Amino acid sequence: MSRLTPALQTYSILAGSLAAGANLSTSIIVFPALLHATGATLSKQWLILYESGILPVSGCAMTSSLGFATLAYRAFFSPTLTASGAVSYAQRNLYVAAAVGLFGLVPYTRLLMWGTITELSKRGQSGKGEEKDTRELVERWGTMNLWRGVLLLGSTGVGIWASLL
Repeated sequence: MSRLTPALQTYSILAGSLAAGANLSTSIIVFPALLHATGATLSKQWLILYESGILPVSGCAMTSSLGFATLAYRAFFSPTLTASGAVSYAQRNLYVAAAVGLFGLVPYTRLLMWGTITELSKRGQSGKGEEKDTRELVERWGTMNLWRGVLLLGSTGVGIWASLL
């Protein structure tokens, strides 16, 4: 194992954990307090929360994904042997799963959340969040964001598992 491997493992695990933690804390800790606001205040506060979190969360998730992908590539060239003497690519496969899961933040956001994000952003920027469904949109975003955090946490867990092999 080269000196680069432990550094990549450490960085990828920490960055994935930071992305998951920030994302989950938004849904579990900040989000309930946000729901006490009404109308335009709610949409404006949501916009501030979203814009404050997008760069650190996506940056950590993407760089963690890149780190795990690099580890998968390196593991391909150094497979382990099982007790029976067979070649095992389990570590590589787990690193690939971690990388794909962390990268999954992008398509998950774009495919499942984008319509809600776009509408809430419009309302937050215009200051017109008085529509009665603003709260419903924010609640929908909160639920989807929670599952996105679970995706990040689970993917990081898979990366930890791979690092322990």
